[in-house]
Amino acid sequence: MSVAPRQPAPDRISVPSEPYLPTTEERRDGHPGRRVTDQRSHLREGQTGCRIVDLPRIADPRGNLTFVEGSNHIPFDIARVYYLYDVPGGEGRGGHAHQQLEQLIVAASGSLDVLVDDGTHRERFFLNRSYYGLYIPRMVWRELDDFSSGSVCLVLASRPYEEEDYHRDYGAFVAAKHGGNGNGLAAG
Repeated sequence: MSVAPRQPAPDRISVPSEPYLPTTEERRDGHPGRRVTDQRSHLREGQTGCRIVDLPRIADPRGNLTFVEGSNHIPFDIARVYYLYDVPGGEGRGGHAHQQLEQLIVAASGSLDVLVDDGTHRERFFLNRSYYGLYIPRMVWRELDDFSSGSVCLVLASRPYEEEDYHRDYGAFVAAKHGGNGNGLAAG
C-alpha cells in the first residue's frame, strides 16, 4: 500500500469556509474602530428572522463606549434589562420561546453561541463582540451555550417578565407556531 506524498498546506485559504467571513479586500475597507478579525456578522440575517445588529461604537483611547437606544438601534422599546454571568462550563441557558417578547442578546464580555429555531429553520450565531447584538423576534426558540470563561451575556427585552409569555416545551411551541396564532391558541 503506497501513501501519496503529503501536499504542503496553502499559505492562505482562497475561499472563506463560512459565507460571512471577510475577504482580504473587505478587511481593508472595514468600518472605523472595528477589529480586523471581526466577521461580517453585522450583515448576517438568518432564515428565522433573527439578525445581527451592528451597535454604535465610539472609540476612545480611554476606553470604548457602545450604547443602545430602544426603537432606534433595535426595533422595540426596552422594558427590561438583565444579564447572565458565572455560567458554569458546559451549562446552557434559555430553552424557550416568547409569544410577544422581542430580545437583543449581546456578549458584553467573552463569547457564547445562540441557537435559534423558528419551528422550521435552525441556526447558530456566535457572539463575541460587545458592539454586536443578536435580535430575536417573537416566537423564536432560543438556547444559549458554549459560554467562554468569565463571559457576560446582556439581554435587552421588549416586555417585563411575564411567565405566561413563555413557551417552555418545544413541542408545544412548534404546534403554536404552525397551527396557532402565536399565543398557543389555535387560529380559528
